[in-house]
Amino acid sequence: MKRVFLLVALTASLGTVRSTAQAPAPVAESSKEIDADVWNVVIATVAAGDLDGMAATYHPDAVLVNSTQTASIKKTLVRWGEGMAKAKREGTHSTVQFRFSRRQDGPDTAFETGMFALTETTAAGVSTTRYIPLECLLVKYNGHWRILMERQFDDSQRAWDKIPQ
Repeated sequence: MKRVFLLVALTASLGTVRSTAQAPAPVAESSKEIDADVWNVVIATVAAGDLDGMAATYHPDAVLVNSTQTASIKKTLVRWGEGMAKAKREGTHSTVQFRFSRRQDGPDTAFETGMFALTETTAAGVSTTRYIPLECLLVKYNGHWRILMERQFDDSQRAWDKIPQ
């Protein structure tokens, strides 16, 4: 639950998505659309504490997979909402950055691998950053890119540092 909330909070606080590959390559048009429909929206909605806006980036049947369980996005959003409400009460603010090591994007399906860095800052100004590897399967749904499956791995700063900026 905390990891999911962190993703939401991180993504909302950044203005743009940082996508990288092992070797410089032009960004596919589909990647630009995915950034606009998904990653930039997540960044903005986390910063704003807008759970409904974040929910709109997921396909209605989306699944979240982590190291110990799987859950429907519907159940996950309930937990995230509770975490967002608690953070707001406590004065915690989060930011997120994304880096992608691989983006296999086509006209209506995509698979992306990378990481997100989630930084939580308490009301007292103490910041903690976690680095979470992820994989996402996306589909074009009703004319917009949506996350169908998001898999989060245990955090790893070393892996984050290896992906070029």
